[in-house]
Amino acid sequence: MGFNSGGGQKTYLKISDGKISVRVNEGSENAVKCTNKDGSKTWYERRYPSFTGKVIGIRKRLTDWGADLCIDIEDAGESYELQMPWSSGYSSGFFLSMPNINFKNEITFSPWMKIIEEKKKTSLFIHNFGEKESAKWAWTKDNPGDLPPMVQVKVKGQLVWDDTERQEYFEKYIAEKINPILGVKPEINVSDPTEDNDIPWGTSPPEHNDLPY
Repeated sequence: MGFNSGGGQKTYLKISDGKISVRVNEGSENAVKCTNKDGSKTWYERRYPSFTGKVIGIRKRLTDWGADLCIDIEDAGESYELQMPWSSGYSSGFFLSMPNINFKNEITFSPWMKIIEEKKKTSLFIHNFGEKESAKWAWTKDNPGDLPPMVQVKVKGQLVWDDTERQEYFEKYIAEKINPILGVKPEINVSDPTEDNDIPWGTSPPEHNDLPY
C-alpha cells in the first residue's frame, strides 16, 4: 500500500482526524488543506483510512514539544515512518495490542476517531495479516494485569490524568519484548507526564466507551 514509488526516500506519515495522512503539494489530487490553531501555518495532506506494511523498528523520539512514537515500516520496497504523540489515544491503541501483534508479517494500522461530548476520542486498531478482526488488547479495564493504572493528579488546581508509569511500562515492554523480535537495539528514555483526554481502554468502535480509572 505504498504512497510513492522509487527514489529510496522515507515517507513520513501521521494520523489526522482518524485517518493516516501524508503531506503533499498544493493542488495534489484529493489533497486536504490544513492549518494550525492560530492559522499561521498552512499545509496539504492526503488521507487514507488505513495503512499496511511490515514493522521494522519502533522508537521514542523526544522533541521540544513532547515525545513521539515513531514506527518504521516497509512496504513493497518503500520505507515509511508513522508518527504519533507518545502519550495519546492512538499510541495507547498500539501499545495495548502489542502482545497480540504478529510482527513477523505485515500488519494494517486503522485509526479511529469520534467526537464524544465535544471532545475527540481516538484509538488505533491493528489487524494482523489475513485476519478480519483487530488484534485484541492484552490489557483492559477488567483485566489490567501488571499494567500500572492511570492516576489523577492536581495541576494548577485542576485534576488531570497522569499516565507516566504506564508509558514507562510500555517503553520497557518494547525494549524487552518487541525489539528482540524486530532485531533492533532497544532505546529507553524516561517519559514526561502528559495530559491525555483520549480513551485508553476499549475493544472496537463504536463500543469504545470505557474511561480511565
